Amino acid sequence: MKPIGEVAQELAQAHRAEDPETKSVFLAESASEVRLVEVSGSIGNSGEVLPFRFAARPDIGVPYASVVVLLSEDDWHRIEQGELALPPGWGTPSTLKKIA
Repeated sequence: MKPIGEVAQELAQAHRAEDPETKSVFLAESASEVRLVEVSGSIGNSGEVLPFRFAARPDIGVPYASVVVLLSEDDWHRIEQGELALPPGWGTPSTLKKIA
């Protein structure tokens, strides 16, 4: 089975192809699921951090469940400033790995 990091890279590339306004994609460490934080210029400010969960899809090359947090550039800045927080267990902006 592919490692989580490789699956995360593939998902990040696919998401950027669908949303060319994606500025950055970060991976939050997890041993059991792909956790992506995506910052996009096409998303409006919500003032919230809402994770979207997806089941594993081994039939299309995604053998892990995945969770995506989609943020506007302003909401990402608010996370960096400590005004908003990532979901529990996801770490902080400094612990995320930039993958795209």
